[in-house]
Amino acid sequence: FPSYLTIVHQGRGAKDSVVITFDDGPDPKWTPKILDILKAKGVSGTFFMVGANMEKYPDLVRRIVREGHTVGSHTYTHPNIALVSEERAYLEFNATQRLIEAITNHSTILFRPLYIPDTIPHDPEELVPVKLAQRLGYITVTEDIDPEDWARPGVAAMVANVRKGRLQGGNIVLLHDAGGDRSQTIEALPGIIDYLQARGDSIINLSAMLGIPLEQLMPPVPRNQRSMTRAVSEGGFKAIHAVAEFFWAFMIVATALVVVRTLIVAWLAIRSRRAGEAGLPPWPPASGAWPPVSILIAAYNEEKVIGQTLRAVLNSTYPGEIEVVVVDDGSKDKTAEIVAGMAHSEGRLHLLRQINLGKAMALKTGFDAVRHEIVVSLDADTQFAPDTIGELVRPFGDPAVAAVSGRARVGNPKTLVARFQSLEYTCGFNLDRRAYHLLNCITVVPGAVSAFRKSAVFAAGGISTDTLAEDTDLTLSLHRRGLKICYAPRGVAWTEAPETIRAFAKQRFRWAFGTLQCLWKHREMLFNVKYRALGWFSLPSAWFFNILLVALGPVIDAILLLSLLMSPANSILYFYFLVFLGADLLLAAVACLIEREPLSQIWLVLPMRFIYRPVLSFAVIKAIVKASKGVLVGWGKLDRTASVTYNA
Repeated sequence: FPSYLTIVHQGRGAKDSVVITFDDGPDPKWTPKILDILKAKGVSGTFFMVGANMEKYPDLVRRIVREGHTVGSHTYTHPNIALVSEERAYLEFNATQRLIEAITNHSTILFRPLYIPDTIPHDPEELVPVKLAQRLGYITVTEDIDPEDWARPGVAAMVANVRKGRLQGGNIVLLHDAGGDRSQTIEALPGIIDYLQARGDSIINLSAMLGIPLEQLMPPVPRNQRSMTRAVSEGGFKAIHAVAEFFWAFMIVATALVVVRTLIVAWLAIRSRRAGEAGLPPWPPASGAWPPVSILIAAYNEEKVIGQTLRAVLNSTYPGEIEVVVVDDGSKDKTAEIVAGMAHSEGRLHLLRQINLGKAMALKTGFDAVRHEIVVSLDADTQFAPDTIGELVRPFGDPAVAAVSGRARVGNPKTLVARFQSLEYTCGFNLDRRAYHLLNCITVVPGAVSAFRKSAVFAAGGISTDTLAEDTDLTLSLHRRGLKICYAPRGVAWTEAPETIRAFAKQRFRWAFGTLQCLWKHREMLFNVKYRALGWFSLPSAWFFNILLVALGPVIDAILLLSLLMSPANSILYFYFLVFLGADLLLAAVACLIEREPLSQIWLVLPMRFIYRPVLSFAVIKAIVKASKGVLVGWGKLDRTASVTYNA
């Protein structure tokens, strides 16, 4: 590396010539003080600047050049060039160069490598940045007098180190004007200059030492290129700033909202738990009569699970009259045959068959056919606990109640994906419903475990086929009528969750697409005073936390990870990451305590963030894209595994 060796060993100035260099700036606190000292002493220096700092303080860069000092590159983000890819290294060089050109109308061919401990690089790792810089036409400048100001050894020690270096023949002094507390550098610099001048040394710039005109070390950008260079460079950096400012603003707002919502939901859920049955009507009813109930199940290719589901329903301890209606939506397997076979020996069970029209149409058919006012609905893969029907029916003692949501639990937590969903059901869906119950702002009475007042459903327009989330659509339609939606936490149902990433992504895409349809269909309810907590709390939460934040999750995580890689010492980034993670852990802990689930499972929050959340984000983003294109999406039923087990 001839250019490198020329500077270090064959300085073309006299032996009594010294160059003072400064690394890592500019810094708004220390650099102006150093410039003031240099100006007062009548000497010039060389500043090897970091692009990220130049971008923040361009006026300081202009002052450095205006006062006759030399400028060199010290990369854009101060990485160890030997440890990054060549593509990243070239980006570091070129971004810094473009920035210098945009700010000063000058280029530079001077480069100082990072993390080289002495004058002559020995290891291959130390040679890598020199080699890359030379490929790009840079002259590499190291040092041979290190006062070690980065270690803050004291002013006297720094001057002594300069004295020692000069006695050994060194003539390039390394100091720093940023990167930490530089107060000792400020104190020592006048003494260093005085010492060098007292011994007869000339403090010159690199141009004089090398015998190369300054115009060659810092070539001016041709006038006909300046406007284009500045426009492209400044436009790019402004765009970066805009993205960064949006990112930080969003992070701050999102963090605050996550924390506030976590505290509100946890507080409401605790209140709901403490209230217990205080708000429920007397049970059994004062008349002593248990209302008759219709059980409605929509089924499509459910031969693996329909038998277990029906047996659990028929074995219910509910003392009132029940009928069970199964609507077979054109199944191609033996679902209808299994139901028909059971109906021969069970008079309470009835089978309706139709061509394949989708789940919403199957439910619509079922609601038209059932005989009783109270209709309990469940999915064909869901198994009720023996007392679930009674718990779902109980709130209907209040005539204002139109629908009741039960507590869905994952009945097959055998794979990591299923265990993730089990925790999500506990600290997400069920905890939210418990909290929203107090404010009458439940947004979805889930098809897996729910009960409805038939007359209220018909008054709200019946089962709609407008969306894929017919349960959410119906719940919001009931809210439009000013009716009451309740949560019955003791009405437990065990459902089959997807056991693979692929199946999970397929299910959540359908859920996300249907939710988007419902939120858009009922968008006038958002921030509408008529709907109180629904319009001002639960619906905004659905838009922000379930759609926007989930969709932007991978972007936020990617920017966060990139920022940590680019600036690993940035404690603010760690703070925001820990706040988000802490909010998740807190909510999971509160949910497990309230639902009497083992606290040992909250550790799943950690892998969920990096495995589960990206898949969920993919499903939401895909749903947003499909919805924006107006693409039709079908029921998308999952394959069953018949793996639900529970202790009755």
